[in-house]
Amino acid sequence: MIGSGAGLASAVLAGCDNGKPIAESAGPEGSATVARPDFKIGFQAYSLRHFAPLETFIPEAEKLGLDYVELYSALLATSAPVAEIEAAKQRLTAIGLTVNADGVEKFTADHAQNEAIFQFGKALGVTNLSANPTKDAFSSLEKLVDQYDIRVAIHNHGPEDELWARPEWILDAVEDLDPRIGACLDTGWVIMAGVDSVEAIEMLGKRVLGVHLKDFSPDGHEVIPGDGMMDLGKTLSALQRVGFDGPLSLEYEESKENPVPDMLTTVERIQAWVKG
Repeated sequence: MIGSGAGLASAVLAGCDNGKPIAESAGPEGSATVARPDFKIGFQAYSLRHFAPLETFIPEAEKLGLDYVELYSALLATSAPVAEIEAAKQRLTAIGLTVNADGVEKFTADHAQNEAIFQFGKALGVTNLSANPTKDAFSSLEKLVDQYDIRVAIHNHGPEDELWARPEWILDAVEDLDPRIGACLDTGWVIMAGVDSVEAIEMLGKRVLGVHLKDFSPDGHEVIPGDGMMDLGKTLSALQRVGFDGPLSLEYEESKENPVPDMLTTVERIQAWVKG
């Protein structure tokens, strides 16, 4: 569901992508056109970091009219008591938000510390924990994803990320592990690391467990998805091909004091692609 606030985005975007007409989604040669999925859409709460804590975050989040949110530590710490977690969930549910993920969380070889984060995730009811694990964390994480049935999605953080900047590094680490350990692909940062977002999605395949939808201009400034180096339509098509089931998580770090209008423009662009 997209609330009435989506009307803030320009109506001229309907039926176009990057300001151009959107082509039909092509199936295999000689086959019928592939139906486009109505992607579930949410957002990474860091986009509204200017409005933390939760009391001031909620009115701004409500303007987006989205169904899903990925929380981060400034809104709810992993050390929060169960009563505080439940109260936060109730307040978010009251404005129509389901907490589908939390992060980005650090994981190491310390199993007890890792498990405390999973216990938090279970209390919060998340599907994914977006993660920045050390390479010695995976023995612990395999046990925990099996025990708690919560997925671990490794987040890439751009060219300075010495562990997970590139999708092949993530794939090398996880390809023989439990399928619930994969990637939270940040489309903007992977482009800044020199890999096209479509190539990254196709490389990771079913290991794409989460997506932070982001875009950068060639000079390194964050822009509304589709205005920079990322081809939004091709990126969404690639996610469809690998069976990504969402939600797409908008992460927008520009216009810190008023990001909602630009985020709603992204929502309208996704909706226009879905409609074809």
